[in-house]
Amino acid sequence: MDEVYEEAPPPALRERFGSALDRAEHIYLRLLRAAILVIATGLLLYAAWLGVWSLYKISQSPSSVKETPASVSADELTSADTPATVSPQTPQGPQVDPEQRRYYAGFVQRYHALFQARFEPFRQKDDKQLSRDQFDDAFINSQGRLQSAAKGDLNFGEDKADLEALLATMTDAAGKPQTHERLQRYKTAQKVRVSKQVDRTRIEVRSGWNSSSMNCPNWYLSPIGCSEARTVEVPYTETVTTMELPKGTESHSQIFRAFQDRFFALLHERRETNRAEAARKRDEISVGNLVGKLTLWNALRILGGFLVLMFFFLLIAIERHQRRMAREDQPG
Repeated sequence: MDEVYEEAPPPALRERFGSALDRAEHIYLRLLRAAILVIATGLLLYAAWLGVWSLYKISQSPSSVKETPASVSADELTSADTPATVSPQTPQGPQVDPEQRRYYAGFVQRYHALFQARFEPFRQKDDKQLSRDQFDDAFINSQGRLQSAAKGDLNFGEDKADLEALLATMTDAAGKPQTHERLQRYKTAQKVRVSKQVDRTRIEVRSGWNSSSMNCPNWYLSPIGCSEARTVEVPYTETVTTMELPKGTESHSQIFRAFQDRFFALLHERRETNRAEAARKRDEISVGNLVGKLTLWNALRILGGFLVLMFFFLLIAIERHQRRMAREDQPG
């Protein structure tokens, strides 16, 4: 039996096939090289951005956030309504600082002078004229503030700053046209007769039979007991007529009180808002510090990935260089 031998491919075909493989390998290596360069560049840029962003977050300090000072403008006082308030009581307590006492006394004098100059000219003749001490008890309560400062319940420096701001804002508000209009409306207001139905009770003496009483002759005869007088409360309605100002009219002192209460209400509200906002920003910075550290670690890992890719890129470059040298060494 004759043996069958496969014919080997001709040398020209082998050379063409090998040349095609070399070209395909060359193209593949070039594409791989370009892809590695693009990816490595992207990783390097991303790692750099993460590093800068992380260092920025880490460098921030929560203590750098300062609470925004609260303030109130005069225009916000002129539309204030009169609240129902009770005059503060003067507390008794420990010894107070003489310097603080002198400050409060001087402030009351300045604040009372503002009241006398800008509000009292609009009072009606029946209104009570407040002395400085009465004004202090009604609006400032300096003795109560001194006692609170002595006990540590009140920060004198902050209270002093608030009172100075109050005086400046009230002085500005007193000169507003809207304030002058409200005061003038009160000064020219006339009292009118107002009748009201008032529910009251009166005591009446009425007679009644007490079957257990023995304070009369023949109490034992039927009917047993004695007749006695007793007092009872009898409700009734009375019409009361008074002279009152028109509804909605506010006195000069009520307007002054409304302005002052409005000032402290807005100041407290904004101070709490600013305090909460500052706390929120500090929390954000603290979280940012933590996130920055984690992100910096991610940036280092990405940088490590970049170095690994560059290592593979170096291997490809060495392979291409060896192939080029091999082709140059082949005889022409």
